[in-house]
Amino acid sequence: MTTEHDRIKRMTLMSMLTAIGVVFRIIRIPIPNVQPVTDMIMIVTLVLGIGFGISLAMMIMVVSNLVLGFGIWTVPQIIAYAVCVLTVAGLAKVLPIRKHLTLQVILAAFLGFEYGFFVSIGMSIYGGFAAFIVYWLNGLLFDFYHAAGNVGFYFILYKPLTKMLKMYFKQ
Repeated sequence: MTTEHDRIKRMTLMSMLTAIGVVFRIIRIPIPNVQPVTDMIMIVTLVLGIGFGISLAMMIMVVSNLVLGFGIWTVPQIIAYAVCVLTVAGLAKVLPIRKHLTLQVILAAFLGFEYGFFVSIGMSIYGGFAAFIVYWLNGLLFDFYHAAGNVGFYFILYKPLTKMLKMYFKQ
């Protein structure tokens, strides 16, 4: 049974993580598509579950797009992150991902490519299969940057974020 206190803690945590994720998306690193948002969403999903992960992904995309701009890419971005969360949650049920950092890092890299693939599929709604192929192929280098960034940031974020999330709910 969830108490009012627990609901407020979850809302507060969602707000704080959304704000951090928005800042992560808005701050520009010289390499395109390199940002720690995917890692953050993956870690949150592993620790707090699929519902929290999808909610966080949606909140980060909507709030950050208030600053970065909404467009035909917004819905595909949200869907792509939802698919990434489903992938993390699904694989966590069948593989010992939570216990092995190496598996987590491999998954983080994969999510960089998966995210780009599903954004490209979403863009095909506007231009058909040919648009998907062009959009996806043109984005592969950016997906590689995303995957490489995920690997680098995972080592930075994993331990402190996991520890913080677990400690937050012990109080």
